[in-house]
Amino acid sequence: MAERKIHTVSELNARVRSAIEAGLTSVWVEGEISNLRIYQSGHAYFTLKDKSSQVRGVMWKGRVALLRFTPKDGDQVVVRGRVSVYEPRGEYQVVADSMEPAGLGALQAAFEQLKKKLEDEGLFDKKHKKPIPLIAWTVGIVTSPKGAVIRDMIRTIYRRFPGIHIIFAPAKVQGKGSAQEIVQAIADLNEHGQADVIIVGRGGGSLEDLWEFNEETVARAIFASKIPVISAVGHETDFTIADFVADLRASTPTSAAEQVAPRREDLEVTIDSLNARAESILRNKLETMSQKVDETDGRIQRAVISGLSHVREKTKGVIRHLGALHPKEKIKREKENLSTLTNSMARSLLHLSETKKQEAVTLTNRLSAIRPKRWIKERTELVNRHRADLHNASKTIVLNLKNHVKIVEGRLASINPLAVLERGYSIVTSADGKKVYKSINDLTAGTKIKVRVADGETAATVDGNRQNRQEKLFD
Repeated sequence: MAERKIHTVSELNARVRSAIEAGLTSVWVEGEISNLRIYQSGHAYFTLKDKSSQVRGVMWKGRVALLRFTPKDGDQVVVRGRVSVYEPRGEYQVVADSMEPAGLGALQAAFEQLKKKLEDEGLFDKKHKKPIPLIAWTVGIVTSPKGAVIRDMIRTIYRRFPGIHIIFAPAKVQGKGSAQEIVQAIADLNEHGQADVIIVGRGGGSLEDLWEFNEETVARAIFASKIPVISAVGHETDFTIADFVADLRASTPTSAAEQVAPRREDLEVTIDSLNARAESILRNKLETMSQKVDETDGRIQRAVISGLSHVREKTKGVIRHLGALHPKEKIKREKENLSTLTNSMARSLLHLSETKKQEAVTLTNRLSAIRPKRWIKERTELVNRHRADLHNASKTIVLNLKNHVKIVEGRLASINPLAVLERGYSIVTSADGKKVYKSINDLTAGTKIKVRVADGETAATVDGNRQNRQEKLFD
């Protein structure tokens, strides 16, 4: 009897693993995903099942990153990988290298998923679309340096509008690393900052050929571009994610070139038409404005005439009022008052003298009738005293009136502007004498003025040197 070989569980699981991995190095398995878990490490763990069986599966982080779609529970998928055993639990599993939706190709599924994702984020929204300039004087082109696409675009642009400048940013448009080159080319043109618009495109091909323009990195680079981007990928029936994100989609690269380079002849016709239209509009505007100016000028003239009449009447009233306040008029009125007082005093004195004389006559007659010497003597002394009092009172009244006249004359002299002029001062008025200037700030260069001094007046013109205004006012 052969010697028994007793294995530990670990040894058994290891032998089973080696046997399975040796016999099933690559298998394709179709099933429904369930219990999908993608951990922070990036590894994905899931179960594949059909109606009667299930098998565990795992996909490592590096392979998960290459998936062109996002798997979820319930998806029917096809997995390619190798069969292995998870030794700690003695469970076999499929270590997946790739995964794609069953029935629908992986690329198409990835396309739809990314399209929905970016659409939900608003990258396709029209409010983010930048306007394409009518004439792009500098055009940036991102495409392959090989092939007919770049030659066709350059030829089309120069044929239609020879003055346009082209900046070519070459990039691979198919194969490994192409997406990164496209992203870098767009970034370089933005950093350069001279292009008015960027054309990103390539010729036609299958979904796989055009796939670089369905990459999320390319879509986000187009969206982030500060310069407007025209997507020109494939033929008219080909659509890529880049078409939805770009500011404008052209059906072909040649069509994109036509978008940025209008025919010079057509543009000249359009410019001539716009110039004619603008000239007509301006002519109509000028005629309308001229009419409005004429109407406004008429209203202003009428308002000025009315205002001048009102000012003229006001000025006359002010002149009359100032005339009444003039010192000469005041002196005249005071002299008239003094004359009236003098006449009144003279009449009063005359009346008093006549009264006293009449009283003296009456007393004399009465004395003559009674003839008493003593009474006569007393009455004579009384009369003499009255006469002396009358004489003294008259002198006092006259003296008081003279003093009053002197006081009035002194007051009048103190307010008389002519006396001020005698002391060396002068009065500056406007040339017509209606306005008195009290400050140099009221005077401007070239103003015609009149200067009045004690013995007359003279005309003058204000000097134009404002720095010496306080030292030299007149020439």
